Amino acid sequence: MPENAEIRNDALDPRNYNKLYLNGQYVKAQSKDTYSLKNPKNNTTVIEDIPIAGPADVDAAVGYAEEAFRGPWSQFTALQRTECFLRLVTLLDNELTPILEMDSLTSGIPISLAPIRELNYIRNCVLYYAGWTDKQKGDYYPADDGFVKLIRHEPIGVCAAINPFNAPLATFFLKAAPALATGNVMILKPSEKTPLGSLAASPLFEKAGFPPGVIQVITGPGSTGALLAEHMKIRKLSFTGSLGTGRLIQVAAARSNLKRVTLELGGKSPALIFEDANLDNALTWTINAILTRSGQLCVAASRVYVQRSIADQFIKEYTRRMELAINDFGDPQDPTTKLGPMVDASQLERVMGMVERGRSEAELIVGGLQFGDTGCYMQPTVFLNPKDDAEIYRNEIFGPVSIIKTFDTEEEALKMANNTEFGLMSGVFTRDITRALRVSSSLDSGVVGINCVSLQSLQAPFGGRKQSGVGREFGEYALRLFTEPKTVLINMGA
Repeated sequence: MPENAEIRNDALDPRNYNKLYLNGQYVKAQSKDTYSLKNPKNNTTVIEDIPIAGPADVDAAVGYAEEAFRGPWSQFTALQRTECFLRLVTLLDNELTPILEMDSLTSGIPISLAPIRELNYIRNCVLYYAGWTDKQKGDYYPADDGFVKLIRHEPIGVCAAINPFNAPLATFFLKAAPALATGNVMILKPSEKTPLGSLAASPLFEKAGFPPGVIQVITGPGSTGALLAEHMKIRKLSFTGSLGTGRLIQVAAARSNLKRVTLELGGKSPALIFEDANLDNALTWTINAILTRSGQLCVAASRVYVQRSIADQFIKEYTRRMELAINDFGDPQDPTTKLGPMVDASQLERVMGMVERGRSEAELIVGGLQFGDTGCYMQPTVFLNPKDDAEIYRNEIFGPVSIIKTFDTEEEALKMANNTEFGLMSGVFTRDITRALRVSSSLDSGVVGINCVSLQSLQAPFGGRKQSGVGREFGEYALRLFTEPKTVLINMGA
C-alpha cells in the first residue's frame, strides 16, 4: 500500500485500478511505463503504478473496438440500446457514488458534490440519450428528376475521447452516451491526473448489457492522447482541455486520416452586471461561478464587468464573499466540505505564477496566496482594473481568480466582453428583458445566460466560438457529430 495513503474501510481501493480496461476486462498494459498520483489535500501518495498506454495498447483497444462495432453491437436494435441505457441508470444509482468518492482522492473535488450534483447530472445524461436511440430520422426527396433520394444517418465507427481532470466522470458519460446512442463504439482516455473513476465505472457498461469492446479506457499523459489523435482507424475524436493541446490534436487529426474532431477548449467568460440587476442574484451566480471546483471550470465567470453606478456596492460585497469563502475550505473527503484544493501541485504552481505576475498588471484586492501549509489550496483571489494586455485578463487562469472592471454604457461593456479570442460562456444580469435579449444577441459566445452564468443544459447545445472550440456537445447537436449522412439514390426508371 502506498505510504500515507488514506482509504476508508467502506471505500473503493484505488490500488485495484492500475490496469487498462480493454474488451470488457482489466488487463496489464503492454507498455511498462507507469506514474504515480497524489491526493492534493496533503500530497500523500494514492497509487504508484498507473500505466502509460503505448502504441501496442492503443492498437489493441482499436482492434477490440472494431470487432465490437462490426460484430454484436451492430446487431443491436435501437430499443435494445435504450434498454442497456436504462439498466445502466439503475447501476449508476447503486454504484456510482463510491466511484465518485474514490475519484475525489486525486481530483480534490469535494465528495459533498457526489450524491446530488454529480450523480444526478450523470444519470440524467444517460436517461436523456436513452430516449434518442430510435429517433435518428433521415430525409426523403421525391423523384421529380426520376430518382428518389433517401438520406439516413449512420454511426461513424470507432470514436475516441480525451477527457479533462476537472469533471472526469461527468465528461466520461457526456461523451460516451451520444456516441453509443448512435451506435458507435468509444475508447476513452481520462486525464492523467484523474483516471481512477473512469477505470472503475467502465465495467458498469457490460453489466448493463453493452457488448465488450463498446467502451474501453486507456490511461496515460499527452503522449497517449497523441496516439489516439494520430491513429488511422479512429474516425472521430472528442477532446475537452486546453487550447494548446486542442491545436495539436487538430493538426494530428488532419495529418493522419482527417478524422472528425470536436474540441471544447475553455474560456474567459464575462459576466455583465447592469445597474438595474438583482445584485444578490448577480453576486450569488458570479461567486459560485468562480469558486466551484476551485475555479477549475471552462465556464468560470472570470471576467466581471459592473456598471459604474453600482460598482462600489457590488465590489464591496463581492470581495467580502470571496474573503469569507476561505471558511468553506476543507478535506474534500469530508462530506461537509464545500471547497477543495486544486487538482495537483503543478496546477497550483501555474496559477500562483500567473497571480504573482498579475500583481504588477492590476490591483490585487483579495487573496493572492496559497491557503495553508500543506496541500494544493489556493485563496479566492480578486484583481481590479487590469491593464488591457495583462496576462491574468487575457488568458484562462483555471483557478479561483477573477477580474473586475467597470463600465458606463452598454456599448462599452459589449466591446470589453467581446475583446477576447475565447467565446464559450457569458452572462447578462439585468431586469430589462429588452436589454437582456439585445445584449445576448451581441455577445460573441456559444452560450449566454440571462440572470445566470456558468450554466449548461443537457437539452441545449454547448460549445464555444472562436478559439473556445469546434463543434457542440449536449442535446441533439451532439448526436449529429457522431453520425455520417448517407445518400441513397433510387432510379425509378430502371
